[in-house]
Amino acid sequence: MTSEISLNELEEWYLKSLENRFKRQHKLLSKIFTTSEKEIAEARISLKTWTERSSKNEEEPLDPKNQKIMERFIDNVVNALEEIKIPSIHVNISYENSITYTEGIKKVYLIYNEQGRKSLPRFGKAYRLEIKEIDMHLRNLGNMSAKVNKFLLKNYKEGKLAEQLLKKIPLLSNNIERLGNYKTKIDAANNTQKEMKDNMKNMEEKLYELSQDPEIQEYEKIERIEDKISTQLSDSLKFKKAFKKMIKAIEKKTINARDIRPERMKAYIKNPISTIIKEGPKIHQLRQILIKTRMLLEDEKEPLKMKADLRNRIITNINQIVSNNSLEPTILELIKIKEQKEEVKKKIDKKGIATQRAELKDKIATSTVELEHFENDLNRRNREFKDLLEKVKNDRIELKNSVLEETGEDIKIKVVIPM
Repeated sequence: MTSEISLNELEEWYLKSLENRFKRQHKLLSKIFTTSEKEIAEARISLKTWTERSSKNEEEPLDPKNQKIMERFIDNVVNALEEIKIPSIHVNISYENSITYTEGIKKVYLIYNEQGRKSLPRFGKAYRLEIKEIDMHLRNLGNMSAKVNKFLLKNYKEGKLAEQLLKKIPLLSNNIERLGNYKTKIDAANNTQKEMKDNMKNMEEKLYELSQDPEIQEYEKIERIEDKISTQLSDSLKFKKAFKKMIKAIEKKTINARDIRPERMKAYIKNPISTIIKEGPKIHQLRQILIKTRMLLEDEKEPLKMKADLRNRIITNINQIVSNNSLEPTILELIKIKEQKEEVKKKIDKKGIATQRAELKDKIATSTVELEHFENDLNRRNREFKDLLEKVKNDRIELKNSVLEETGEDIKIKVVIPM
């Protein structure tokens, strides 16, 4: 029958299972550790006696410097002995705690040998008996440490493997806790996302309300007409490629055009509409440049080196502009539209609507970018939560199977997963 155990109780339950399974091995190790405790206690007493004798030694007193060196040596050995954690007395018997015990004894040896190599010659002759006694205790501890290592290697391989499962329990607990933290942050982020969207919606509604103002609608209508006429005017300008050729030729001085400035020609290429409107419907400067351009295009020496079809199309376009003044009606219409637009703009500015709309548009644009970044971060967190959730589910199944393999108990591990 499958029994149910909560994750919080699993470690204690599994430790009891290990104690029953390896009861004999733990009993044998416990005997060694009990003897070790006695040996360490006797070593401490010996070191204490040594310290007391040194303070009362009047027959062969050490000089102050050597006395301090000896006291420091004894204190370091005592501290190392006190740091040893003995299983069954200070901590539970386990492979890891047993290894920690042997490492503690190694540390005592290391301190005793390394510091003793420099320190013992300074006081060794006066304290031969004390040194001999401490040597004996340390040898006994070393022998017991060797016994523990040998026993672990020969008789506790299964125990070592079984105990490794204990490390999986806190890992699973930590990941479940991480899931909870993720869930809390994701819930808070979802609320923030809703607030950001609501705020965006409110701003868009306000912008829509402002857009219903008669002057705004009239202004936008005029803008659409202006864009249409500007496009028509732009489409009527077929001479840009010829201008580019002329600019290069003038700069290289391969043609004579003293009365034409390349900067002016560049304005007709880069900002043709605003340049032409500024110049006026008669476009005197543009006509002058176009006439010069036509002369160069019709020159038999072909100084601009353009394909015949393209050259002919540009010449036709120049004739329409120069001879027929084909651009004037469109320019006049565009100027009139711009004047109407400016009049309506003044009315809008007087109401303050334009400023409000501009501010709202800026806020909406900024909020849109912020929301996009926030949602990307939220999506990343959701993916991480999903991946961690999948890992927790797999780890729980793996832990369940490991417990079954080690104990023969088919248990159900009860965990609370935040969803």
